[in-house]
Amino acid sequence: MLEETLSKIKEVKEKADAEEETVAMVCPHCGSHKTVRNGHKNNKQSYLCGDCKKSFVQTTKAAIQGSHSRPTVWKQVISDTVHGVSIDKTADNLDLYQETVFNMRHKILYCIEQSLIMNPAKLTGTCETDEIYVLESEKGRKFSENHHRKPRKHGAKASKPGISNEYVCVCASVTGGGEHIAVAVNRASPDSQEILDVFGKRVGKDTVILCDGKQSYNALDDICTVAVTKRINKVNGFHSFMKERLNAMRGVATIYLNRYNALFSKRYGADKSIVDDIYKLMVSNGGSNNTIARTQSTNLLNI
Repeated sequence: MLEETLSKIKEVKEKADAEEETVAMVCPHCGSHKTVRNGHKNNKQSYLCGDCKKSFVQTTKAAIQGSHSRPTVWKQVISDTVHGVSIDKTADNLDLYQETVFNMRHKILYCIEQSLIMNPAKLTGTCETDEIYVLESEKGRKFSENHHRKPRKHGAKASKPGISNEYVCVCASVTGGGEHIAVAVNRASPDSQEILDVFGKRVGKDTVILCDGKQSYNALDDICTVAVTKRINKVNGFHSFMKERLNAMRGVATIYLNRYNALFSKRYGADKSIVDDIYKLMVSNGGSNNTIARTQSTNLLNI
C-alpha cells in the first residue's frame, strides 16, 4: 500500500514537472526555445537560455512575478474575483491585509483586460448589441472643494432625471458563438465615432448587428449589416448580469470600470475552468507583466 502511494506521488510530481517545463521552455527575454534546466531559485525551477544566456523561472515577466503568495492563494483570490466576493471577505478568509488583496485583485483585472486588448473578440454571425448606463462613481476618492459634484452615498441616485452626463455609457454585444464585449465609451449616449471605435475593427461583411434602432449604429453600415429589432434578449441578459455584479459591489470606481467590464466579458457564460484559465494567463511568460504602480496608473478610464 505504501509503495503504491509513493509511486502515485512520484507520478504526480513527474507530471507536474513536465507541465512546468512545457510552460517555461520559451525564454521570456528573447523568445528562444533553446532553454535547459538550471537548478532552482527561491524553490522554483530555474532555466538558462542558450541564446541570450539569461536565466529565468516560470513566472519571469509574468503578471505575478516577484509575488510571495503561493499558487493556492492566487487561485483563491482569482476565484473570489470571478464570483464577486468582496475584498474584505477575501482578506479575512486568507488572513491577508485588505490592501494586499486589493492589489492582487487589480493585477488580475489588469491582466484580463490586457489579454482582451491584445486579442479582441471578433463579432461574427448574428450579434445583439445595446448600451447599458452606469452611474459615474469616484468610490475611494476624496473630493476637492471645487469638484464638479457633491459626494453621494452608496445607493444614491443621480441628481438629474434620465440619461445625463452623470452616467457612463457601456456598449455591449453578445454573439451567437458565446463571445461577449463590454466597453465604456463616454458619458451619456454614444456617437457614431464611438460606435466605430468599439465595433469597427471587430465586425466584417458577414456580421449582422441587431440593435434597437439608435442612429449611431448607422456608422457600421459600410462594413457590416445593421438591422433593427426589439428582440435583443441575449444582450439584455448580459446587462442584467453586469448590473447584478455592480450592485453587489455597490458600484466600482469609474476609472476601473473597463477592467471590470473585461472581467464580466470573460466571466459571463464561462465554464468552471475559468479560474485555472486566468491563473495560467497570469503565470504565462506571455502574460501581462505589471507592477502595483502600473495597475494604479496605466490604461485607466478617464471620461
